[in-house]
Amino acid sequence: MIEHIFTEFSSTLNGIILTILGLDTLRSIIAMLGIVKRETPFLGRLIYGKYDIIILKEVLRELGYGKHQAENMETRMKNIVKEEKYPDTDTALRLLYILSKYIIQFENTISYGMISEEKKLSYSNYYINTMEAVHNSSDLKDLSHIMIRIMKYNNEQRINFVIVPKGGNPLLAQEIASELGAHLIIAKDINDSARPQESDEIGRIGKIKYEGLGTLLEGQYEGKVKGVIVDCNTSGGTQLVTIASDFNDMINKCDLPIEDIHDCYVLFKLIKIDHKNKKEIDIDKRFADINCELHRLFDLDEDDKRALCNISYKDYYDAYASEDLHQLRKKIRNKSRYYYNDNKI
Repeated sequence: MIEHIFTEFSSTLNGIILTILGLDTLRSIIAMLGIVKRETPFLGRLIYGKYDIIILKEVLRELGYGKHQAENMETRMKNIVKEEKYPDTDTALRLLYILSKYIIQFENTISYGMISEEKKLSYSNYYINTMEAVHNSSDLKDLSHIMIRIMKYNNEQRINFVIVPKGGNPLLAQEIASELGAHLIIAKDINDSARPQESDEIGRIGKIKYEGLGTLLEGQYEGKVKGVIVDCNTSGGTQLVTIASDFNDMINKCDLPIEDIHDCYVLFKLIKIDHKNKKEIDIDKRFADINCELHRLFDLDEDDKRALCNISYKDYYDAYASEDLHQLRKKIRNKSRYYYNDNKI
């Protein structure tokens, strides 16, 4: 009796399998012959949904790609299709999406940043870990391209070198310098144990404080070389202001063939609040006081960071298709903290 039931079950199962295989073969033949058009509602998706993927996998196997390589290629092909619908030219949305992947929320307030002249740190319940983001090769390239777009928006035609704080984001600066074909200089932090004490020999000291300066000066250039200071973000601006002021002072005292630094670039600025009087600290004035300008795409306050925490999508294209990124950008723009024309950057 049991043997009979098992035989009947096996026979039924085999019939189902054969039917499925037959239908799949029929679907493949219809797709191959183009009997049903791709744009036909429902049927087009039913017929062609997996047909293209199957063909792609077979071609990749024939070309000698392994399973893992084929899957990566398939993912890349899917992203190309998505990019046609959601172009990669929306710089602000791309940056907001990347930041949403690396923002960390804390139950208690944390402090970070350098102590400025006002002896104030930055306090927040959120931390955007852009130092981690640059360890993802794809995000590193995206962040670099975004920074270069900001530079081009400000008509930066010639950049011979890029300076970055050693305690900032050297990996991002290195990628930017590589893309620009520029020289990278890393500025030792004030409290760096390898930074020598000041002396009258400013030129020699400068080559130690600014790693890569000596190599830059060995190059052959027409006229003075031009550079900018970069980092992923800033809140108080202390590191960048200190470097710009000290570097300009050094090149002028030593009469080096280098133009004064007038431009500092970050991807975004974090709003810093003076909790004593509950007002936003104007760090742009600090840059203006040393004849510099801080360029960035936008500023973020605590509400913006809270909104970033609520954005959760598996990729940029899904996020782009939602309203979350668009609404956050609109919110930032309405607070007059958005500094670029979307059609030009």
